[in-house]
Amino acid sequence: MSADNKNDDGAGSRAAGRLLIPVGLKPSTVRASRIDAPIRRLSGATMGTCWSLDFVARESVANTAVVTALEETFAQVIGEMSGWESGSDLCRFNRAEAGWRDLPPGFYHVLSRAIEIAELTGGAYDPSLGARVDAIGFGPDAGQGESDKGWRDIRLDPETRRAFQPGGVSLDLSSIAKGHAVDLCAVRLKALGAPSFLMEIGGEFVGEGVKPDGSPWWVELQLSELRPAPDEPAHTDVALVGLAAATSGDFVRRRDGVSHILDGRTGEQLTGGLSGVSVLHENAMKADGWATALFVLGPEAGVEMADTQELAAVFALRTPEGARFRLSRKAAEMLG
Repeated sequence: MSADNKNDDGAGSRAAGRLLIPVGLKPSTVRASRIDAPIRRLSGATMGTCWSLDFVARESVANTAVVTALEETFAQVIGEMSGWESGSDLCRFNRAEAGWRDLPPGFYHVLSRAIEIAELTGGAYDPSLGARVDAIGFGPDAGQGESDKGWRDIRLDPETRRAFQPGGVSLDLSSIAKGHAVDLCAVRLKALGAPSFLMEIGGEFVGEGVKPDGSPWWVELQLSELRPAPDEPAHTDVALVGLAAATSGDFVRRRDGVSHILDGRTGEQLTGGLSGVSVLHENAMKADGWATALFVLGPEAGVEMADTQELAAVFALRTPEGARFRLSRKAAEMLG
């Protein structure tokens, strides 16, 4: 999942492309978030990828406090849902014998949403493919055996925040946990007194407020390794004001024409013509999970599902002429 920050580009360069702007965005709301202070930029590494932050805040908000808050958030999500840290709550759940297990609030929250998306997509999106991902060499335990148990065998108890491990289920929440982390970072930043920012973890973005000049945080969607077809806009830029953007695709990790993303209905790697899907949503976690789900469903069923769920989604298809794009109905409503 990838996107390029367009903060330093002028309006003229964006005008040549496709612009997506949140529906109902009120100028008064935008102006209220403006702070007359320089943009600060921070970055680092986490979750096997990189993070970056552009933000505006009063001088009293120290960079060290911001970095500490973000690192605490990263550590929390890794400790709960990393498939690469053997001591994480997720890894302990995967190793557990059959029975009910207490889950931390964040883990339970993400797992609930992941199972919800799995149900809505008939299992095309599957958060229980950990063993299969390992078996094809993309997980932390390459070559490990697979399980005959899956997400349908998990039961959830919302009152106690417990999940039933039927024995053998191997969760992989990498398709949704980064989005959750982005949401948590946004909460921490606002609590620190930074109301205007663009936060990114591994290509999953959330934007709040505006820059000092009153313009929004612009992000260019990166959805394909191909150039746009001649009759397509040169690029697609999104104004992230109270909005998150998440991208799923195989345009970076595709091997010999085969995707690293699996179809939960078959357990097989994808070989379709989609190169990427971006979902725009107020909630980064939902955008993250749905981007993967729509990618698995493909251009036809994916657009239909996006319209049914009222999701703003942009699909990129590989064609002999280059990348071609399809917009869900809600995304088309954002065209500026």
